[in-house]
Amino acid sequence: MLRNLIKYLVLFLVLCNIPGFLLVYFGPVLGSAASYLTSLSLILYYFIAKDKQKPALPFILFTVLFFAISGFNYTGDHIYFLKEFLRFSIVVIGMTEVMHKSSYSDIFYVLLLAGLSIIINALVFPEVNKFYGLVRGRFSGFILNPNTAGIVCLLGMALSYSVKNVFWKYLGQAIFTFAGFLTLSRTFLVVWLILIIIAIINDRKNLMVPIIGILAMTIVLNFTDKNIFASDRFDALSSFVTDGEVKSKTVNKDTRGQTWAYYYDLVLEKPFFGHGFMAFQRFTRTLPGAHNSYIMVFGEGGIIPFLIFIGIYIFLLSKSITYFKKEPSLIYVTVVILLNLMASHTYFFNYQSISLSIFVFLKIRELEGNTGVRVNLT
Repeated sequence: MLRNLIKYLVLFLVLCNIPGFLLVYFGPVLGSAASYLTSLSLILYYFIAKDKQKPALPFILFTVLFFAISGFNYTGDHIYFLKEFLRFSIVVIGMTEVMHKSSYSDIFYVLLLAGLSIIINALVFPEVNKFYGLVRGRFSGFILNPNTAGIVCLLGMALSYSVKNVFWKYLGQAIFTFAGFLTLSRTFLVVWLILIIIAIINDRKNLMVPIIGILAMTIVLNFTDKNIFASDRFDALSSFVTDGEVKSKTVNKDTRGQTWAYYYDLVLEKPFFGHGFMAFQRFTRTLPGAHNSYIMVFGEGGIIPFLIFIGIYIFLLSKSITYFKKEPSLIYVTVVILLNLMASHTYFFNYQSISLSIFVFLKIRELEGNTGVRVNLT
């Protein structure tokens, strides 16, 4: 009983970004308390877990090398650097045990809370974002960042295909689709389309999802107050079904490709040891942040962590394809993670991607007959 309570607490705290949410809305005391509670819960779960797993060694190796090498050129507060290294290490080690005992449904229902929080943010508290310095006209609920919120909705969509209960499956897909549209994230729109195409190829029964998407978009466009949305993003969304010219102008404005281009020369300046931790994550007067985890890892830690990072995700993708017919949800989740890494640089602070990556890794290890059990505590 205690293990299950701690497991669901960890999933809620990590996947719904509760420490960050409390920090912004209720101040540093509650935010720090939730952050420490997350780390302590992961440590406690690790020690009380039965049938401990072998460590997820690729992720541990990457973590150690990235922080060790990126630390050489780090010029900020070294206590802060050490705290972030320890916090991320605890997530990598502790989430291995938590995810080993978590099912697709466990994660799906927790992410459903995040999706509902986005809808509540938009429909009940649409003006609250501007009072707390968040993005105005785009909604994110617990997640705070609308682009990350869009990815959380996509992860929920990916996991919905594994839910056996038909009612919760379709209700979840409706919630995640509607909430994803409310983020006005271009990444959400593109990946959502890719995801449902893959799902339909696998099973024609998944043709229900585009119908859900059309209904959700109809509600957003016709039954919500347009004044609550960022006008340019809302125009981009509406133009997908109305005006192609508006869509072209808005969607192509400030694209990720343009953002990445700022960092190519910087990567080549220090390809072996990088520019140091946080160098590609900070927003400055001249640089917007890399918005790409692959570029971020290469630019901050150099080529060795980058090759390990790439190797991990090539492995996850190739194995997910191998087991597509047997366990199709793996490829859905993996595709979302990979495309998220192309659009964000929050890998070391928002733990959804690393947690779900570990989940996929453990599922693959299980499918290959290597249960990874290290210790049997009775």
